Amino acid sequence: MPRPRQSGGTSYSSGQASYVLDRLIADRRISPGEITRYVSDMGREISELEARLASLRAAHGGGGSSTGGSSSTGGGAAAPAKRGPGRPPGGGVKRGPGRPPGGGAKRGPGRPPGRPPASAGAAPAPAAAPAPAKAGGGAKKRAAITPEQLASRQLQGRYLALVRQFPATKRAAYAKTAKEKGRESAIREMQDSLRK
Repeated sequence: MPRPRQSGGTSYSSGQASYVLDRLIADRRISPGEITRYVSDMGREISELEARLASLRAAHGGGGSSTGGSSSTGGGAAAPAKRGPGRPPGGGVKRGPGRPPGGGAKRGPGRPPGRPPASAGAAPAPAAAPAPAKAGGGAKKRAAITPEQLASRQLQGRYLALVRQFPATKRAAYAKTAKEKGRESAIREMQDSLRK
């Protein structure tokens, strides 16, 4: 039985298509065996498309360049993508004497990023406990922080932003206030001092 052709420009919803299919089976114009055949044809079409894609990948990767030589591997593996213009990755990293290659960028002098100055004297906010590593490896997920930890980190950020506006000679006094009376008191004192 030839496949029914869909009239041009007409589209049916899944509900309409299901209704028509039920009617065709009820009117014995199509049998369940034919429906099974059409469904199995879907798998055949998918296989044909995958084979076509594999041959296109092989043609694109193997014979796309006239200078690189066409090494047909037959496995359908695509050639690695070409790099665009610009400096190659890691090209700007300078290695110092005795530094092994690939050791990462060399840090300049100064405080590591994210660390408060030693003269601030305030205890850093408690860090969230790291998530236990999974047995199967994989990427580690960051443990969610508690609302108390979030509030403490925000308070620490406010404290550090204010204390950096004072010379080192005055920071020790504010650090002592933060230790004895709490960071809120030290923040209030610094804000009052800045308003003067």
